[in-house]
Amino acid sequence: MKKTLLALAVPALLMAGSASAATVHTAEDGSTIDVYSRLGFNITDRAGMGEDGDAVGNFDARIGLGGSQVVNDKVSVIGWAEYSVGAAEQRGTDNSFTPRYVWAGIDGSEYGKVTFGRVASGIIMLSDLGDVFAASDVILGRQLELVDNSAAQTFRQDGTIQYQNSLGAFDMSVAYILGNSESNQDGSYNAVGRYTFDLGDAGTLAPVVAYQANSTGDTGANANRDYTFWGAGLQYKLNELTLGAMYNQDEIEGQGISGTSKDKSYELTAVYNINDDWTARAGYRALENTGGDETEYKDTTLEVQYHLTARSSIYTSYVMRNGENGTGMGAPAVMTWNNAEEDYYHLGLRYEF
Repeated sequence: MKKTLLALAVPALLMAGSASAATVHTAEDGSTIDVYSRLGFNITDRAGMGEDGDAVGNFDARIGLGGSQVVNDKVSVIGWAEYSVGAAEQRGTDNSFTPRYVWAGIDGSEYGKVTFGRVASGIIMLSDLGDVFAASDVILGRQLELVDNSAAQTFRQDGTIQYQNSLGAFDMSVAYILGNSESNQDGSYNAVGRYTFDLGDAGTLAPVVAYQANSTGDTGANANRDYTFWGAGLQYKLNELTLGAMYNQDEIEGQGISGTSKDKSYELTAVYNINDDWTARAGYRALENTGGDETEYKDTTLEVQYHLTARSSIYTSYVMRNGENGTGMGAPAVMTWNNAEEDYYHLGLRYEF
């Protein structure tokens, strides 16, 4: 019985992407094999810096495989590999077949889990407050790529050792980041905490705080750089309404950077499940950089989702942008694919299984 309960709990612990994984095989001892796939097609006139916003169609897919092997009533070996898959025109580019999460670990039941590799960072507990739209990107921790070339912002970095646990209403995560052979991490780490208050008929309130620090060694393209990130936010849920608010800032200094490049940003989001078929979302995001590329984001996003099935939807969105792309002076420009000045629309079909 304990093995069965453990096997049922493991897929829920596989976090980002694999949270919707399906178990395709269960052994007699409770060991499982889980798969996940997301297929989508998007039409958008979104443009990069210096580009015209002509409508294009993009294929968007993810595929993942993982599972668990039961050691005893308390311990399982777990692992997950998930990749983004691009269309034929992306072949030979960084977007054609790229790893999102690739890790192995140990799940110790109530003692928590330890994962090793390109893990789903605990900072996702913070970024999820703003990452609610099918259309818009996430800019939280955007400067991290200047200190770790393996990083996808703060969500995932190669060579991470991470411990996570839930103690009643408190969720926590701590990680030490070794990096890979090229990212040259030296004393990099993060820590995240979230507590969910049950307000009874008034809903739930969940504050979250996060901190990350990265440093590099004396060699490599990103040598002798120091990076810090911190953020705090709140999520409030009442029946079909979810509200989110978040503030964060990050800064980087060191070799190749004149002074200190600092981002300060905040985000506000609202999600309302109108009925079983329709969901509406709205949000506002502002970011200002000083001492670096001088970029500013001022985005208002409106989005409607129609649920074709429990796992498949059509999304239609419009993003109004009133920012500035910046000069790129002081620090290397980041997110050059992300035009802060041009509005864009998004129409997408997404199918998950």
